[in-house]
Amino acid sequence: MTEHEEKVMIGKMPACALPVAIVGSMVNGKANFNTLGCFGLLSAVKPMVYIMSGKSHYTNVGIRESGYFSVNIPSEELVAKTDYVGLVSGRDTDKSGVFSSLFGAADKAPMIKECPVNILCKVLKSEELSNSPVSDIVSEVFIGEVLEVYVSKDCLTDGRPDLRKINPLLLGGNPLMYWTLGSQAGLAYKDGKGLIQK
Repeated sequence: MTEHEEKVMIGKMPACALPVAIVGSMVNGKANFNTLGCFGLLSAVKPMVYIMSGKSHYTNVGIRESGYFSVNIPSEELVAKTDYVGLVSGRDTDKSGVFSSLFGAADKAPMIKECPVNILCKVLKSEELSNSPVSDIVSEVFIGEVLEVYVSKDCLTDGRPDLRKINPLLLGGNPLMYWTLGSQAGLAYKDGKGLIQK
C-alpha cells in the first residue's frame, strides 16, 4: 500500500491552501480594501483573473461603479493588516489609511504599495452566484482583464518575480489559518517528461 492509498471522505470543502488577495476599489472617493480567498488566473494568453466576493461587500460597490479593481498579493509581514481589512466593513470603518495607495495609468482603483505584487484590472464581465439553495447569500464573480502588473524591485531575481522573495500568504486548514510557501518541489513542464511514452 502506498502512502496515499487509503482515503477518508471529509466533506465538500477543499483540503488545500488558496491564494490570499486584497482587492481594492474606490468607493465614494476613498480607497477601500477587502481580503478574499477566492482569486485566480483564468488566462495567461490574454491575461485575465477572477475574484469572487459577497455581493453585499462595500468594495463591490466601487467595482460596479468604476469598472476597475486591483488585486494585491500580501506577504507574511502583512498578515495582521490583511486579516483586519477582511474583518471590518468599509461601510462602518474608513480603511483608506490602513495601507499606502498607489495608482496605475487608469487611475481608477487603488493598489497597495506595501504588497509585493499589484495587479490592476478592468472588469470584462460579472456574474452573480447563489452560495446556497437555503441561503440568501449571493456572491459576485468579477472577471477582469489585467492592464498592469507591478512587482516590488526587491522581489525580483534576474528581472523575474521570485516567489520566495514575494512570500505570498495562503489560506487553508480547519480552522482557517494563514500559511506561507515552503520549498520548491519541482519544475513545471519538465519533471513529467520522463513519464511520456515514446
